[in-house]
Amino acid sequence: IAAKADWPPLYDEARLKDCAVPVAALVSYDDIYVVRELSERTANLLGDKCLLWITNQFQHSGLRDDPTVFTKLLEMTRGEGAIPS
Repeated sequence: IAAKADWPPLYDEARLKDCAVPVAALVSYDDIYVVRELSERTANLLGDKCLLWITNQFQHSGLRDDPTVFTKLLEMTRGEGAIPS
């Protein structure tokens, strides 16, 4: 998909850098669909307002597989808890 030349850019980097909304994301070290480094690079565009929970505890479907994942991510965006280790 990334090699398709007839697609517009997937991300507007300037808008991501200006985003004021707090963001939290679960990133798996060994995600079978998304390269971790690409997730980290995208999150870096958001700066300090983006918190990453990087783990092997959950895979790509972690949000669907365990309802506590969403709760934890929401808490992270509200500053109500530390990033799990």
